[in-house]
Amino acid sequence: MKKFKLVNEYIFSFLGAKEANNGLTIIETEKRHNCMPSYGMIHMFYIVKFYDGSIIASVPLNTSEKVKQFLCENFNKYDIDDDLFISPLKELAKEEAKLLFNKELKGYWNSFIFACDAETIAKPNSNITTVKITDNSFECYGDVNFPEHCIPNGIVYSVIENNKIVSLAHAHKTGEYQDIVADIGVDTSKDFRKKGYARECVNSVARHVIERGGESVYICSPNNTASIQTALSAGYKPYGKVLIFTIEAD
Repeated sequence: MKKFKLVNEYIFSFLGAKEANNGLTIIETEKRHNCMPSYGMIHMFYIVKFYDGSIIASVPLNTSEKVKQFLCENFNKYDIDDDLFISPLKELAKEEAKLLFNKELKGYWNSFIFACDAETIAKPNSNITTVKITDNSFECYGDVNFPEHCIPNGIVYSVIENNKIVSLAHAHKTGEYQDIVADIGVDTSKDFRKKGYARECVNSVARHVIERGGESVYICSPNNTASIQTALSAGYKPYGKVLIFTIEAD
């Protein structure tokens, strides 16, 4: 399986890990006590399973032995998006949220991870023009949300029709490897979908970083088939899965 060195380092930085060993690695880290940039919440349990079979479970400092034992006993039995893994871990997460933070568990979500670099990124579609956005001079069309947090220092590319942004992609400003790893977000108006616009915006943001020696990561819901197709068509390769349990930040 192809490895993406910078994407790995980027993901490890969030997890508080230095590398992914074979099998399961449990990391107790202060990072799990802190609010995540751009999310406004604490990612209490942050579990990543790479498709090479390695798993990193990043948990708060002083996490109970019950949680660690569950992870050790079940990471090989079930996938991390299997309800037989998620449901009992959710109950343990509720206990840990009360014990460590005196808070209620907010919820959980799982995602797919895709990655690309100079070797895998797809060629741009010459029939679609994307524009690099550096300020607020363009108005968004209808249901498109402008990524204010990416102006002026982020990376935003869009498709413009009738002087309005109808599709855009941007690199999240996460504070972690943000100049060499593009963590992609994308938004296309429902009136302009199935035209290849999202694919070209994603491709443009990724290429912006890749041409400067970087790599790109794309994370989306496993239920979002359109987003998955966008990633694949832009040259991203399936790379892993994420399971996150969250609580509210103070």
